[in-house]
Amino acid sequence: MLKPLSLLLGLSLFTSLAHAASEPRWFRYYDDKRQQVVSDSVTPEHVSRGYDELTEKMQVIRHVDAQRALTPQELAADRAKREAEQQRKRDDRQMMRLYSVPADAERSRNRQIDALQVRIDFSSSMLTTLRERRAAEAKRAAGFERTGKPVPADLKQSIASYDKQIAAAQTEIAARKAEQDKVNAEFNPIIQRLVELTGKPASAPAAAAATPAAATPAATPAASKR
Repeated sequence: MLKPLSLLLGLSLFTSLAHAASEPRWFRYYDDKRQQVVSDSVTPEHVSRGYDELTEKMQVIRHVDAQRALTPQELAADRAKREAEQQRKRDDRQMMRLYSVPADAERSRNRQIDALQVRIDFSSSMLTTLRERRAAEAKRAAGFERTGKPVPADLKQSIASYDKQIAAAQTEIAARKAEQDKVNAEFNPIIQRLVELTGKPASAPAAAAATPAAATPAATPAASKR
């Protein structure tokens, strides 16, 4: 009995799995020039012409008659599917060279996130210092206002400078937290695929980067804006 076309097409993608489950097979078909070809896979173009399934010793297991010729759209779709599968296998091999088990990828992810956290902590500490210094300058400016005196130009410039530095520190913190989220997003599918390929479990996912605190500069006294 002829197999459904979908099963025959799937055979070209998973021949290696069939080999592992039973006696190794080969496929014998004829190309466009009617030259005999023996291969470990068969494509839809060859399915349309018919082919023989062979044992490892080149003995015929069965003959598969020619099937309906696929349309150009079906051929293109199947070709794209096979190319995607081949690319996936290449990606898997590359990934396995980098990470043998999920824990390897998790350690790499955590190292990157920890390095970014060091920068976040440094910028957060600097941000606290800048806010304290700015608050002191703003207090001085308010003192001039209470006595009816104009706020000195250099004091205004100092407050403005702190505002810029505070904004820059906040931007830096937000950018590094976004990088942490990106690292997590990039490693999640890698770790999941390693779980599928190795059967080894993954540990708990890394914590997502926290929302940047205090996204706006400290309130600026009216006097400092004059």
